Amino acid sequence: MKLQELITKVKEQGLSKDELEEYRDQLSELFAQMQMEMADIEKEEAMFMADHTRDDMSVAARKIWWKATGSGQRLIVLKRYCLATKEMLNSLKSRLYSIY
Repeated sequence: MKLQELITKVKEQGLSKDELEEYRDQLSELFAQMQMEMADIEKEEAMFMADHTRDDMSVAARKIWWKATGSGQRLIVLKRYCLATKEMLNSLKSRLYSIY
């Protein structure tokens, strides 16, 4: 299931304990996958910043250039998705805690 779909489903009121646990598990798995993808992109970013063919560029210019690349754009999206996922996981934990 996609993140957008999971967020919509989690927002529903009256979910059973089993449904909440299932959504929590799916969000946790998705969060872990996004973190692993971010790690790969951050390694790519480090290599981009260390590229000596760009010695004529300032650090700020390199950062702007990086963010304009496909990988830089993906990293921006993943960071926000991870933040949203983390918030949804906290919400699910609170809802589950209130059931127990």
